[in-house]
Amino acid sequence: MMKICEQCRKQFDEKQKKCPVCGKRLKKQYTEQELKNIQKENDDITVINTFLM
Repeated sequence: MMKICEQCRKQFDEKQKKCPVCGKRLKKQYTEQELKNIQKENDDITVINTFLM
């Protein structure tokens, strides 16, 4: 995961909270693999919730 400043269009490490150039809050950008993992976790939670009801 990287963080991007939407104003400066520069990438920063995920530990940064604000852009050191302009001071704006950074937005998270996930890799394709990270997005697939998040979707799988969400699907797993949906299945578990369905069985519990």
